[in-house]
Amino acid sequence: MSVKNFKFVSPGVFINEIDNSFIPKTADVIGPVVIGRSRKGLAMQPVKVESYSEFVTMFGDTVPGNGGGDISRGENLQSPMYGTYAAKAFLRANVAPLTYIRLLGQETAAGASAAGDASAGWKTTQNIGTDAETVGGAYGLWVMKSGTVADFSNGGTDTGAHLAAVFYMDSGSISLRGKARSISGGSAPFNSTASTNAPATIEGQGIIIGTDSSDLFTLVVTGANKGARLIEFNFDDSSDKFIRKAVNTNPQLLGTAGTFYANASAEDLWLGETFENSLRSGSLIGTSNGLQGVILGIALSGTVATGPHNMLGQASAEAKAGWFIGQDLGSPGDYIPQTQQKLFRLIGRGSRLMVK
Repeated sequence: MSVKNFKFVSPGVFINEIDNSFIPKTADVIGPVVIGRSRKGLAMQPVKVESYSEFVTMFGDTVPGNGGGDISRGENLQSPMYGTYAAKAFLRANVAPLTYIRLLGQETAAGASAAGDASAGWKTTQNIGTDAETVGGAYGLWVMKSGTVADFSNGGTDTGAHLAAVFYMDSGSISLRGKARSISGGSAPFNSTASTNAPATIEGQGIIIGTDSSDLFTLVVTGANKGARLIEFNFDDSSDKFIRKAVNTNPQLLGTAGTFYANASAEDLWLGETFENSLRSGSLIGTSNGLQGVILGIALSGTVATGPHNMLGQASAEAKAGWFIGQDLGSPGDYIPQTQQKLFRLIGRGSRLMVK
C-alpha cells in the first residue's frame, strides 16, 4: 500500500515502505591461487584473472618445454611451465576466477650463502687467473677493419676496435684460428709477428687474426665435453653462419650432465652478449675487405675473481629511468643538469613501468 493513501492519526509517527524485491549481492566466488612461471606479465604480484583468454593476454599461453631458441638473449622455454597448465585447466571450467602469481629468478639468502643452484645468476667453474688460454672464464672478441695501429686503438671510428661478442667457458680453451695479421704503421699491439704479405696460419688468444676468403672467423674450442672442434661464424644475422646460430647460447648445457639433459648435449661454452647492431652501425658487417679479430680474457681490474664470469648471487633489480627535469630558463652558461627540478621518472614494477 502506498504511503500516500495511509491516514496519519498520531503526530510524529512516520511510515516507510520496505521494498522486499531487492536481492543483496552475494560474496564473490574465491578461486585458487596458482604460483608459477609464465612467458610474460606482472611478476611477484598477485593478479586476479577472470577467464583463460584474459590469462593469455596477461601472462601468455602454456609452455610445454623443450622450446629451444636463443636462451641467452630471448626466452627460456626449455622446461615446462606447469603453472600455466594449472591456470588453463581451472579457468576453462568457468566456475570461478583465479589469482596468479608469476615467479622470476629472485635471489634467496639460502642460495646466496650456499652458492648453489638456488642462487641467482651464473658463475663459471674456472677463471682466467691461472692461464687465460686454457682455464676458462669470460672472453671477449674484439673486431676491426684492416688499418693502422692508430685505427686499432681508436674505437670511436668505423676502423677502430669494437667488442663483438662475449664467450663463457667453465673450463677448457678458446681461441681464433686463421691468418695472423701484422698492422701497418708500427709493431702489432699483440703477438702478431707474421708478415703482412705472407701471413701464416696460427691460432691463439691475444693474436690479431683475420677472416677467411668467405669472411668467416674460425673459433677453436677445446673442452672435456665436446673435445677439440672448429666453429666457423660471422656477424651477419641473415646468414646460416651467424654467430648466434653457430655457437651454443644455452648456459644450462654447462650444468651437470644427465640432470636436465642428455649427456651427449653437454657443452663446453655458451655465447652471451653479441653486438652485431653496433658492428652494423660501424659498417663492419658486409665489408669487402674482411675483418680482423682478437680474443682476450675479461675480468675486473685488479682481480680475476670477479667480472662477467662471476655473476652468481646477483639479485634482480627493477628497471629505472633517469629523471625528467624541468625546463631551465637561465643562461646557457649557468645550466647544470644535476641542480634542475626533478619532475618524475619511470620505474619498473614486476616487469611493468610506473611513473614516480
